[in-house]
Amino acid sequence: MGEDARKIDWKSTAKTGVPHVKLFFQEREVNVALCALMSGSLLFRRKKETLLEVCSLLGYEAVKLSNRLIPVVISDETVIMQPSKKIHSVKHFIHKLDNMTLYKKDVNLQNLKLKQKSLVILVGDFLGDYDLSFLASRHEVFVVIIRERFEEKPEILGDGEFTDPESGESREFYFGKSVKEAYAKKYKENDYKLYKHLNRLKISYVKIITDKDVYMQLLQSKSNQ
Repeated sequence: MGEDARKIDWKSTAKTGVPHVKLFFQEREVNVALCALMSGSLLFRRKKETLLEVCSLLGYEAVKLSNRLIPVVISDETVIMQPSKKIHSVKHFIHKLDNMTLYKKDVNLQNLKLKQKSLVILVGDFLGDYDLSFLASRHEVFVVIIRERFEEKPEILGDGEFTDPESGESREFYFGKSVKEAYAKKYKENDYKLYKHLNRLKISYVKIITDKDVYMQLLQSKSNQ
């Protein structure tokens, strides 16, 4: 049976004298590992709520585009949930995240092992030291940073009892001008180190502020890629 003339690679045929036919393959589905970094620091104001919204939007978009969604929960332990292309997998993922206890929880990325090459989307507040070298060497990585306005521009709070949600330690002190300035300095140092690390690894990222429209921020970041 003769081949469709439109499929013949005439250039290769002319060079070799043997008929060559072009083969067209459907683009393979993408494995999207959507990773929620669930630390105690998300308990500050609306950060956990915003993380849930981000994961919901990104999860539904992945499924809508017929990609293979791999929901991943990363805290003290890593839970890689069943891969799926169904909407119910997103709902189950968000329900699991919403019901997690985050007090005294920290993020450990060392146990994140994905068998197949994936687009790895990491969603968290990224306060602290993170080394994404291993992931970036094996996968395409995108980072979504969740932040509160207070973290960007801290205010004087006065006297009070303050608790570290990751360690559980509490103490009373005056959150005045000097503490505010020290906090702002530490915050800037954290982000300088983080962005330097991401840029070195050529990892794209977006910062989501909790008091702004999450969908529009994600849409804006997508248009800038």
